[in-house]
Amino acid sequence: MDETIKPVEYTDDNIRHLSDMEHVRTRPGMYIGRLGDGKLPEDGIYVLLKEVIDNSIDEFKMNAGDRIEIDVEDNLRVSVRDYGRGIPQGKLVEAVSVLNTGGKYDSKAFKKSVGLNGVGVKAVNALSSHFEVKSFRDGKVRALSFEKGNLQSDKTSKSTDENGTYIYFEPDNTLFKNYSFHDDIVEEMLRNYTYLNTGLTIMYNGRRILSAMD
Repeated sequence: MDETIKPVEYTDDNIRHLSDMEHVRTRPGMYIGRLGDGKLPEDGIYVLLKEVIDNSIDEFKMNAGDRIEIDVEDNLRVSVRDYGRGIPQGKLVEAVSVLNTGGKYDSKAFKKSVGLNGVGVKAVNALSSHFEVKSFRDGKVRALSFEKGNLQSDKTSKSTDENGTYIYFEPDNTLFKNYSFHDDIVEEMLRNYTYLNTGLTIMYNGRRILSAMD
């Protein structure tokens, strides 16, 4: 061993604590696997989309909403609206931005669930340059907006819309370099959802998605 090489200094200053959102952004691979640019079905932007849709599927499985509307704008920005129960408004911030927080740990609220780890939509929030969530419940809507996981606005107002949840996200292009949602990959994903969930209606950019069995 060359005795002139000294070990790198390691002090208290090297010990860092990351917030939940910072951790996801610093180590995205732990949460969504590869980043990618959208050319492959396993690329991260489709994992983000799946995490959002899975929550809506869970509502369907609990007999709380049989319609999901998904729109992809300019192959870059996504909105998902379901007509389930709506995320409880009092815990809306925690539900979309604090890891290991969610309703799936309570088997009373979700007897059947696709997503169980309390991470999904939080990762979407952290890895998006812009993220919005609206919870419609009992004549009120609570709306939050975030940038890269940081809360920007929080408003509650009256609403005549049906109960349910709306989520909009734009993946962060500093992480997902030159990304683009590919229509054929998204459509195949949605067809699989309808195939596995008889009675579910998925509208994609204004048209109904049918499974290959229909």
